[in-house]
Amino acid sequence: MKCWRPQSCLTLQLPEPKRAAAISTETVIARTLAALVLVFLMTPIPRAQAPRPPSVDVSETLACATVSARSNAETLSGEMKLGRDYLVGNGVPRDPAQSAYWYGKAADQGDPYAQNQIGYFYISGTGVQRDPATAVKWFSRAMAGGSEPAKLNLAVMYLKGDGVSTDIGFGISLLHQLGEKGNARAEDYLGSAYFAGYGVPEDRKTAEKWFRKSARGRNPEGEFAMGTLYSVAEDHPHDYSRAAKWLRSSAQAGFVPAMGSLGILLANHPELPRKQPGEAVTLLQKAAEAGSWESSVALGVIFSAGRETRQDPFAACRWFAIAVRQAGTAAVESARTNLDKCRETLNPDQLSQTTQAADAWLVQHPQEDLFVLSDGLAVPRM
Repeated sequence: MKCWRPQSCLTLQLPEPKRAAAISTETVIARTLAALVLVFLMTPIPRAQAPRPPSVDVSETLACATVSARSNAETLSGEMKLGRDYLVGNGVPRDPAQSAYWYGKAADQGDPYAQNQIGYFYISGTGVQRDPATAVKWFSRAMAGGSEPAKLNLAVMYLKGDGVSTDIGFGISLLHQLGEKGNARAEDYLGSAYFAGYGVPEDRKTAEKWFRKSARGRNPEGEFAMGTLYSVAEDHPHDYSRAAKWLRSSAQAGFVPAMGSLGILLANHPELPRKQPGEAVTLLQKAAEAGSWESSVALGVIFSAGRETRQDPFAACRWFAIAVRQAGTAAVESARTNLDKCRETLNPDQLSQTTQAADAWLVQHPQEDLFVLSDGLAVPRM
């Protein structure tokens, strides 16, 4: 099935074959590609110096200019550091509003990284009121300053028509410009576009070419795409060992959908090697903690059937309850049969306890992230 969902960034949902007794028949493996990612790379834009008054001594002017440039650089560096520290809670309380304030000050000075960052804040509503039009303004300024992430973000804004009039052709052209230069994330998005036939003719071979280029560039999203093609995509040869290799590399980079998909793949195929005992459950738990309701459903199935771990009806029902709270009606449809089984297996008091346990768990794990990175950063899912 070719799927394009304009309300998300670039979303490709690859089809899943019907397999008896497979966890993946109980859930949906979502192909979510985040276009607006925080890439902590600072690349200051060159600034022109003001004309020098002719009456001022040249040596004095050069000395003042050096001091001024150093002061500006120190100010910009400090603002960037404060923005990052408040975003992640590094030595200060985590405060998105303060983060947006300091990145905004750096953006006003013309730094393309800060401009891209504040654009992301405006599209995601991080620390500021969501304002797509303002996001487009900042992405455009950052792109003019040479920021490739901003160019990628702007391409997605035109593809979605978010904050700007929809222009699919222009969005695709920006992706091609980046892809031809070896931008691994743009390569992945081009793969999604060709796979779905969105703005370009549907072409699965060309899609896989771009996915593979992205994966070879060690982009976690491209690696996830290749793992998905080799594991569940229709009309594509399945090779579960290759799939596990790509998905594991993506998961190790912190890409949450890959964690969930690899966990499901390992649970469905016990013949595949594990990095450690219980790897499937560990991966699914980490993905669930990041907000993946699909992984929560899969965990419910695992504990219900006693696969990869001991059979535990209470834990199974708790995971199903968590999934429903994470995704609402979408999870209810996926977990309906299992929820009915919970009602048959547990008495009313036990069912009430699973609900309370699910609520307590969600208090500890409220986030919905696309990436869980090693340095504690997390990128909100759009």
